[in-house]
Amino acid sequence: MNIFCIALGIANFIAIQLINHSALESFRASIDLVGGKANLEIAAESAPFDEQILSKVVSDPDVLVATPILEQVCMLENHPGEYLDIVGVDFLTNRPVRSFELSSTVNNKEDIIDFLKDPQAVGLNKKLAQRLGIKRGDRLKLRTPEGIVELKVHSFLELESGAIGSDEHMAVMDISNAQELFHKVGQLSRISCLVSKKKDRMEFIRSLQEKLPPTVIVQTPEKRNMKIEKMLGSFQLNLTALSLISLFVGMFIIYNTVLVGVVRRRSEIALLRCLCLGSKSIIAACLGESLIVSIIGIVLGIPVGYVVASKLVGWVSSSLTSLYLLSSIEKIFISPYHLALAFIVGMAASGVASFFPSIEASKIVPVQAFSPATLEDKVHRFGPFWFLCVIGFILLALILSFLSLMGGLPVLSFGAALFLLLAFSFVSPFVCKIVVQLIKPKQVTFKLILSHFRRSIHRNALTISALLTALAMVISVSVMIKSFRYTVDGWLKQSVRADLFVTTAANLASGIHQVLSSAAEELIKSDNRIEAVDRYYEFRSEFRNSPIKISAICFSVAAGRNNLEFRTGKAEKLLREAVGSNRVFINESLSRKFKLKEKDIISLKTDKGRVDFEIFGIFKDYTTEFGLVLMDWQTMNKYWSQTGSNSLALYLKDSRQAEEIKKELDQKLQLLGDYIVYSNAQLRNEIFRIFDQTFSITQLLKITSLLISAAGIFFNLLILSSERNREIAILRSVGAPRQVVYALVLGESGLVGLISSLLGLIAGLALAVVLTYVINRSFFGWTIDWSTPWSTLLWLPLMVIFISLLASILPAFQLGKANISQNLRVE
Repeated sequence: MNIFCIALGIANFIAIQLINHSALESFRASIDLVGGKANLEIAAESAPFDEQILSKVVSDPDVLVATPILEQVCMLENHPGEYLDIVGVDFLTNRPVRSFELSSTVNNKEDIIDFLKDPQAVGLNKKLAQRLGIKRGDRLKLRTPEGIVELKVHSFLELESGAIGSDEHMAVMDISNAQELFHKVGQLSRISCLVSKKKDRMEFIRSLQEKLPPTVIVQTPEKRNMKIEKMLGSFQLNLTALSLISLFVGMFIIYNTVLVGVVRRRSEIALLRCLCLGSKSIIAACLGESLIVSIIGIVLGIPVGYVVASKLVGWVSSSLTSLYLLSSIEKIFISPYHLALAFIVGMAASGVASFFPSIEASKIVPVQAFSPATLEDKVHRFGPFWFLCVIGFILLALILSFLSLMGGLPVLSFGAALFLLLAFSFVSPFVCKIVVQLIKPKQVTFKLILSHFRRSIHRNALTISALLTALAMVISVSVMIKSFRYTVDGWLKQSVRADLFVTTAANLASGIHQVLSSAAEELIKSDNRIEAVDRYYEFRSEFRNSPIKISAICFSVAAGRNNLEFRTGKAEKLLREAVGSNRVFINESLSRKFKLKEKDIISLKTDKGRVDFEIFGIFKDYTTEFGLVLMDWQTMNKYWSQTGSNSLALYLKDSRQAEEIKKELDQKLQLLGDYIVYSNAQLRNEIFRIFDQTFSITQLLKITSLLISAAGIFFNLLILSSERNREIAILRSVGAPRQVVYALVLGESGLVGLISSLLGLIAGLALAVVLTYVINRSFFGWTIDWSTPWSTLLWLPLMVIFISLLASILPAFQLGKANISQNLRVE
């Protein structure tokens, strides 16, 4: 049982760790594909930048290599749902830093010249080509905002070790051909540089940054990777915390089984004590056995975790692409660090769980140990110390909740959840005692069930603790997700009120990267059935060394139509007063993270240098946890050079014509390029599809915890049954039928399930409060409205009782068929 629990807990933990690690490594490998050996990178925050910057970089004598890069995401016309992240590189300057070769012969001069001469030549990742059945020489049709473009598969990419695991969607073109093809002549996405190692890099970065526009960032690859880790930090930490729940549940089972082992070996331990074996040796023996079992469980759990990670990687990869960054996880990266971490976590969990029963074993008094009647009560007593622990855990949970919300230490919120679970676990023995005292059955069978339960409280309480912890986790996560979904639904009704929405297919498949063409915008605006068009554009920036998102909409259009929910003030009035000004709005996440409030000044980097903006309002937003600054379209155009839109929101004169106008726009826009028109209902469905996909991984974690708990009940009853062979044999010998034996086991198991379900229900609701109002607020800064999933609260406790009864069938059957005379025999 211990091996099973440890293996399952470790499998969950290592699976999440491997996925988190693989997400970061896949992103790095994708970047390293074209600039892996570079030790400096120049990139823009808001949009592609002018290639004239390249000449400023190359002119510096300390720059050994400077190679330009242009990226464009396009959907594949003949492969629905698939896209290419096309990277335009300069093959003449990129050789010293890139981590790939073209697969035709050995990348000799003739091959490169042939590749450069063909304006449609593209090099594909072999893995994608094999999956989609694409061969060398095939023609690919790509959908872009300007229309369909055609490329020819000239080569495949031979990846060096540093680029293994990179996104299979990445493809390579000559940069000048890419600029022409995608209408981005004179524009670059980033520049990869090799700088002389003799030069102090930080000093060089400062001097180079002074020559460049403020929104063009000079950074080391290490800093870029740190930004990505910071961006994904909250998402990955929450997954890790959930994965540890199953290990936490397993600890109760380990504690219980080690304790039962102590009871079963009481005579053996007493005999060893009589032969002068010291208490330290008893502790060492108990711990030693437990740690050996742990090693076996960990060794079994790690490969299972790898398999689980392989199955889950698609879910997590889709969530990361939709919410954070364009990166598909193509390979599970195994890190020695994470294997060592899994080993340490597993050993620590087992060691802590088995330490206290080992202490109990060392305190066994030999003269009492040989008396079965007294030892069961001696093995574990639940007195004032346990009650004080309950009070202490609740106080610690409250203190840590306060510190995480007010002290800016969000990680402490997980401590609050842990101590809350411990408080309910420690209170379970008292609840068991109260139940025994309150129930006064008159029927003999029920009296026997209650008697068995009372004498086994020290064991059943631990099983109840494990089961209530698993149930609490399932209920709390269900409540949090339901509340979050309910909140997002209400927020969408308030803030997403346009009749139709237009964007590119690439923005939906791979995150927001493209802008609409001016021709598409003009076509939409020329339709006289459209009353108003609101434009939207977003880009990532930095504020106080933390990533934030800056978004722009037309305040004059949104006023009176987009009913954003502000902390103070009416949306229409605030939006109208901020039109064209340096007044901006920030979301709750940014406000809470940096203690910002209305009328504070926020300084942002723009194309014209640092500019101060007044915080004119704080609004609810659930699109990002990093922090969001919302400004007027005119204000963005004043300080940034970007003029395109990522999407358009269309307000119709007659909303009843929405479906008709949608169909017409679909047909017209398909002639211009890669566009999708969504109705309000369709957009809401797409948002909730991403929402549900993001939380889908929690289903596995919930199932695993319940599975561990079910195993705990089953094995605990097996052990209890084996210890009661003599007692049951006496009952059978005085005329009790097998049905009474079955009733005793099923009754005790049902009582365990009933108490577990009731405590788990209360603990789950309490934990949901911590998840919703402490963990979510401290990590993401969101205000979530409570919504109770009544159906879940009804069927889950019933399922726990059913699982308890189901787990007792085999132990009951074994006791019922036991040999009476053999079990009555005394040595």
